Amino acid sequence: MTQNEFAMTLARLLLLKEGGGTLESFESLLCLRSYFSELTLDELHQIAIEYGIEA
Repeated sequence: MTQNEFAMTLARLLLLKEGGGTLESFESLLCLRSYFSELTLDELHQIAIEYGIEA
């Protein structure tokens, strides 16, 4: 999985965990994806660990 794919997956999983499914959550997804795409793979893994998401 590439860094961008991982960033998108992590953003989706975090939103689903928070009860996504609305227009606001879609906008949040875009914001998270943009933010996560600027992080390193190690930083993304750390976020996944903090939120209990299998990476």
